[in-house]
Amino acid sequence: MLEEFINGPLDEKEKYYLLMALVCGKLPHYAVDNTIRAGYGSQYKNAAVRLGNVKLGKVPDLHDLCALVRYSMPDFDVPGRLLPAGTFTLSAL
Repeated sequence: MLEEFINGPLDEKEKYYLLMALVCGKLPHYAVDNTIRAGYGSQYKNAAVRLGNVKLGKVPDLHDLCALVRYSMPDFDVPGRLLPAGTFTLSAL
């Protein structure tokens, strides 16, 4: 069953949790700050709180998690299977 889940079609929430499993111990403490300084999060009233909640797993938003990874862990290659639907690279976020 686990192999079927991992290799089968995934929705955005499942992708979020699989990516979070890969990076949860590696996301640096400054991930939210780097992401906001890079210009991401202007669509939110309080980007620091929103991104902090995504980092902690309280708000499972795949786009925001990918942005946190992109701006704070540039050497980490997110598997293409875990990118948001319609996205082929992290630079497209």
